[in-house]
Order: sequence, then structure tokens, then C-alpha cells
Amino acid sequence: MSTNSKYTTADFLQCVIARHYEARFGHAFVTVGNFPDYDISFPNGPKMEIKIDRAAETTGNACIEYSYRNKPSGILATCASVWVHVVRSGEKLIAYEMDIKRLLRLCLESGKCSTGGDGNLSLFKLIPLEKVKEISSQVFVLSSEEELWTQ
Repeated sequence: MSTNSKYTTADFLQCVIARHYEARFGHAFVTVGNFPDYDISFPNGPKMEIKIDRAAETTGNACIEYSYRNKPSGILATCASVWVHVVRSGEKLIAYEMDIKRLLRLCLESGKCSTGGDGNLSLFKLIPLEKVKEISSQVFVLSSEEELWTQ
């Protein structure tokens, strides 16, 4: 998958997630491309970090990045207060909404450290999806593309 198509997919899913929250928080501002501070913000609500985890379905773990090239990234760099972790489950995409502080505490207290990413320069915590589900304030299925076009 090219970098451009990766960002296009991520940008689309960020819009889908923003739409999920608009009734509660108002119209969203969705960042496009690689914006390090947060991915979605609302005038009457939180800033959100959205992560798409392509390996979680097969590994059973959420991969939470915290360092890239020996500098804080991911959970240690975001300005968001809410983390939405998206994983595939069969034909569905499941979103786990978590408070950043609760997720950070979970990362500090459990999980396995791992390396990966571009040039193997990122550090991650691998957290079992069951633990992620336990600390989630909301778990929801993302609308399919067909549903979005007919709304």
C-alpha cells in the first residue's frame, strides 16, 4: 500500500469517526495527512487521536506507538484527550474509544514492548485487545461506505 493510499484511507476513516460523534459534539474539524497533535477536534468536545491497527485482528493485540527515532510519538506526543483505536474484526471495523490517561496507564502497567514501523525505528506497547476493551468508554462498529453515501 502506498503512503498516499494509506493516508487516504486514514483520512476517510477519520471522517467516518467524526460523523459518529457530531450529534454529541457538533461539527468536527478533521485533519488531513500527517498532523502530529491530533486527528479530530470539536468546538464543543474533545480532541481525538485516531489509530488504525491493521495487525490487531491477527495478533490479538493493540499496537500503541510511544517513540519514533528516540523521540516521543503516538500516545506520548498527542495533544488529544481521547484515543480511538480501530481494528478489523472479520468484515467489520470496530472502534475502541478510550481516555488517553487510562490508555497511558494501561501501557505503563502492562503489555509487551516491541519495535517496528518504518526502518524498525518505532517503539510500541502491545496490549491485548481484551484489556483495551475493558478500559474503553465506548466500542462501536464503523458504518460501511454504502451506509455513509445513503445517509
